[in-house]
Amino acid sequence: MRPIINRIKKDFSDTRIIFVADRGLNTSDNIYYLNGDNKCVNNQRDGYVYGRSVRGADAEFKKWVLSGKYITEKITDDDGSEVTFTHKSRIYPKELRVNVSKPGQTKKSKKTVKVDQKQMVYYSEKYAKKQRADREVMIQRAKDLINHPKKYDKVTAAGSASYVLGISFSKETGEIVDKKALALNQEKIDEEQKYDGYYSIVTSELEMTDHEMRDVYRGLARIEDTFKISKSEFDSRPVFVRTNEHIDAHFVTCFTALVLIRLLQAKLDNIFPVGRIINALKSYNCIPIDANTYQFTYYDEILEKISKVFDMDLDNKYRTRQQIQRFLRY
Repeated sequence: MRPIINRIKKDFSDTRIIFVADRGLNTSDNIYYLNGDNKCVNNQRDGYVYGRSVRGADAEFKKWVLSGKYITEKITDDDGSEVTFTHKSRIYPKELRVNVSKPGQTKKSKKTVKVDQKQMVYYSEKYAKKQRADREVMIQRAKDLINHPKKYDKVTAAGSASYVLGISFSKETGEIVDKKALALNQEKIDEEQKYDGYYSIVTSELEMTDHEMRDVYRGLARIEDTFKISKSEFDSRPVFVRTNEHIDAHFVTCFTALVLIRLLQAKLDNIFPVGRIINALKSYNCIPIDANTYQFTYYDEILEKISKVFDMDLDNKYRTRQQIQRFLRY
């Protein structure tokens, strides 16, 4: 992360960077670097908006999550639907244990610092259902592991092993060592259930509202969705060309297509997913009826919307060859 910041600072002077990232980058050292002690870059302090694990948080934070009142309100989501936003927030002096280097020394030492941090937690019933379903899968595997330990090793037990008491693996073979000492960790299951549906976002931007924190952080999901589309719908990966020029051309083609489909999606008011739009466009085809007449075999609500937005008559079931040629030049 730090080299990226330094490169940006070189290219853009007087720039303040706000990093938006999931829980993987939410470390004490990163927070301190961005917001606590940014002397290593010649600029004002930068900032962050990070996801934070509730289950892996300290006891004080967990207690705050489960106590006190939440604000519940109806808001409009990205797709135009109405959703319930149940949330609360606070500004809290976050205590960090960070690695620091003293002048003239290469060995780092630990020190404790405090930085002000805005913490927001929200509850989602949809997220709660997903967490319960995911955990239930792991619990059923854990029960099967307890009853049939010979079927599992360190690799195949991954995930479910955390719900099993007394489990250990051989360093040489990876097999379960003491198969008779296994038991379901009900205490861990009960503890996890308390926090189903809760998710937290933290930021250095103390003036940022809960709505802004949510919207900024949700940008990550939109970016991830864009990469997913480029790989699935436009086959950007794997790459089957070898030279640098061909590789560059491949990705330019994929990303140009991605820009075009996103623009089309926006023109259609963002009410249709990309996959459905592409399928509709691919399905818009015709078959020959006679030497000069063709019948169009597909029409749906997406093509109807495209017709209205671009003032194109796509609902014409029969066309002559000349009409199709004129239509293609439209």
